[in-house]
Amino acid sequence: MRSIIICIAVVLISGFGMKTTAQVNKFQALYLVNFTKNLDWPGDKVTIGVVGNTKALIELESLAAKYPDISLKKISGSESISDCNLIFLPSAQSRNFSLIQGKIGNSAIVLVAEDQNLISDGAEMAFYMEGNKLKFLINKSELDKAGVSATDKLLSVAKVVN
Repeated sequence: MRSIIICIAVVLISGFGMKTTAQVNKFQALYLVNFTKNLDWPGDKVTIGVVGNTKALIELESLAAKYPDISLKKISGSESISDCNLIFLPSAQSRNFSLIQGKIGNSAIVLVAEDQNLISDGAEMAFYMEGNKLKFLINKSELDKAGVSATDKLLSVAKVVN
């Protein structure tokens, strides 16, 4: 009987974990779309590049379809990222940070990392969890170097670091 209760507890806990991950992916997609509305971009259309496969991409595809001024680009190899305004780097792709950052150079491209530790390595923005809430960091000095400005509204809800 005790082993049955333990098995049920494990199934329930892992089920809640999957729901939480799905919610995080949905909120990441929402944040990414809202970032495009609260950052000063050259031009009218915005392209969000997503490195590799991530469940957040599925959420982002359905959400971005509602916005004609947002297009998506899946980045899976050495293709150009110069047409992107914002690039999302999932944690599973963190090993490619230096490569992506090198391709960005001094362009007005904002790199949003899922791994908050990359903010100190030069990412302009990064997600982090505080308790069970998804939040984000803005590296203001890196954003300034990229020549992109954030609205006061965006800065007021972010944790700003330099």
